[in-house]
Amino acid sequence: MLIPQYSPIGMTEKAVAGLVLHYGEGGASALPNETAWLGHSSVSGVQVPPVHVYVSQSSLQTMRKVYAPLGNNVHVEPFLLSESELDAEAFQAMMAVGSSDSAPLYVQTIRSILRDLGENFTYAAFQRELKVHKEGFNPAQLAGLKQRLALLEAFLDLKQHSSKKRFAQGQLTIVDLSDPFVDPAAACDLFQIVIRMFIRADVGTGKVLVVDEAHKYLSAHKGQSGLTKSLLTLIRQQRHMAMRVIISTQEPTVVPPVLLDLCGVAILHRFSSPSWWEHLAKHVSAQLSEDAFDQVVKLRVQE
Repeated sequence: MLIPQYSPIGMTEKAVAGLVLHYGEGGASALPNETAWLGHSSVSGVQVPPVHVYVSQSSLQTMRKVYAPLGNNVHVEPFLLSESELDAEAFQAMMAVGSSDSAPLYVQTIRSILRDLGENFTYAAFQRELKVHKEGFNPAQLAGLKQRLALLEAFLDLKQHSSKKRFAQGQLTIVDLSDPFVDPAAACDLFQIVIRMFIRADVGTGKVLVVDEAHKYLSAHKGQSGLTKSLLTLIRQQRHMAMRVIISTQEPTVVPPVLLDLCGVAILHRFSSPSWWEHLAKHVSAQLSEDAFDQVVKLRVQE
């Protein structure tokens, strides 16, 4: 899909724009996302796509070393949101502003400020309003507010650096939030924002979204998170958006069942767990015989 005019892997007349969401172990033991190898090839005649990897600012130097072996076609940059990208919807995701009536006072105050600002929302305007309202907060509420604002500002481009287009035809964009200071919940909030940016991007071609290592941040036991809801909406409308969604996981039982129910194609690689088979069989629209699992585990490579 990203490598055009190369018959051994299929002919693509028009390359798509690709986005990969990745979250894994951070620090010195981190590994590059495997899709980044698309930007490195020793085969003659192959036009490899440019690869742009966005990582958290706090792990920038470490992640540049992690991706360095892949060559100069793989560019590692900090993932920072410009003020124009930080709309009210993105802001609510980062601040974990839900609709619960039992939300802390600071969350209810944030919702009230956002309603008052409406379409005139900017981060600067929000800060001005918040400065007035937070005078009545107690220490615990202030601590919760500061924690969420600190996470937000860690990914906010306060210096307004000029940014290139994040998405383009024939380009692979990887958002790799492997960082010991980014937890799965924060990664989900950021991925939700990135997906919305990808949907809105005008690239003049089709799009493909890869949710990589989904078991590390999506969970079937935490209800429908904002990210899960975003993926559900996207998958249901993907034909209208000229987009395809691929979800990769090493533990299918932790992926929300609602996502498995919408799966059009399931590819099982080195699959030998009876419990996984039973779990997937409940969500796959196919007639499966009693000995189907026995047949699967006996398959040889490429069968």
